[in-house]
Amino acid sequence: MVDCVHMTFLQEEKDRRQNKSQGGSDDGPARIIEACVMGTVQFRSAVIEAAQRLNSDADSSTSSSEGDEIKFEAIVPQAKPLSPGETLGCTAPSGLAQLDFQDALLSPRERRERKKQAAAAAATGAVDTIPAGSSDSIPRERVMLFLADGRFHLEAAMISNPTLRALRYDPYSKTLTEERYETVKMKRLRREAIMAVRKSLGISDPLKRGGGSVASSVQDGDDIANSVLQPQQQRSSSSRPPSSASRKTMGIILGTLGRQGNPAILSRLRSLLHSRGIQTIIVLLSEIFPKKLEMLSKPTSSGGSGVCAWVQVACPRLSIDWGHYFCVPVLSPFELYVAFGEVENAALWVAEEEKTDETADDLTDQYPMDFYTKSGGPWTNYYDSNTKRKVLSYGV
Repeated sequence: MVDCVHMTFLQEEKDRRQNKSQGGSDDGPARIIEACVMGTVQFRSAVIEAAQRLNSDADSSTSSSEGDEIKFEAIVPQAKPLSPGETLGCTAPSGLAQLDFQDALLSPRERRERKKQAAAAAATGAVDTIPAGSSDSIPRERVMLFLADGRFHLEAAMISNPTLRALRYDPYSKTLTEERYETVKMKRLRREAIMAVRKSLGISDPLKRGGGSVASSVQDGDDIANSVLQPQQQRSSSSRPPSSASRKTMGIILGTLGRQGNPAILSRLRSLLHSRGIQTIIVLLSEIFPKKLEMLSKPTSSGGSGVCAWVQVACPRLSIDWGHYFCVPVLSPFELYVAFGEVENAALWVAEEEKTDETADDLTDQYPMDFYTKSGGPWTNYYDSNTKRKVLSYGV
């Protein structure tokens, strides 16, 4: 992998200098490649080793026989509690384009020492003499280097960091390829699904499109059994007065494949829907097929309207990748919070003005890939209230 990366960027540097020389401009200084090295969990040790090798080559710049020169600096990002460099299809490090790379290169001990020196300098009023890294005159390019035999997990990193260039190395075919993702198209499709749900449920509340905070009106649903097993008459008495959406039914799918489904997330979603006067049905599925949901969504023989939309607590990528193939909208938990205006996020709405090249540096509010991170919202598995929940027995 490291050799492929070296050869690729050396050739690019050679072509760049050749094009500049033909235009009569100066070659300029050598580039520095800031590499964010990630991969799937089975290649975790190789990811760490690749980053170490790239950094060890930083002292002696990589050059070709023609004199082209290039340097590498590498870090291994982490989306806790996952391992360093580990990426899932629904969870990936975010904000890599805005990361202070020079600070990320430091070890935890060096970072603490640097903060102490900066605090001491600020207390004495002295000028901070801590080196800030390399000169700003050296051109830098930040890229993602991904080690995997497929691109499914890489797509999560590209969704979280759409402005960064992504290169994937396949250890079996021993090829390095540049990968792209149609982020604008994806956000347009998900925006249309959210708007379809809002229209079907008769939601007229204005959408919140800025920031990233969660509205305080959302119930935590800490007591899973209290929410899921609560008698129907007790729930109806505590719900809001019936509205135009009360005649609608929305289905909640709890995935049973592996550890995808989380009862705590289901509880919060159910509380949110009931607080809006929307009826719910809960379905447990190991796999979600369009035909199966089509049968469950049809109007009943007794005159019921059927299920107008679904929210699935399994894998968010099911909605992102396949949601537009179902007969009714299938949202992820995050998208349901957006649909009800309970979470402020501009990621799905910026796409209206985005260009297809996606090179804007200010696109900091992106579609979250945080399903298994500790820093996610109430639509994630490690949300704070999950660790404080209680399960009641109801005398069983």
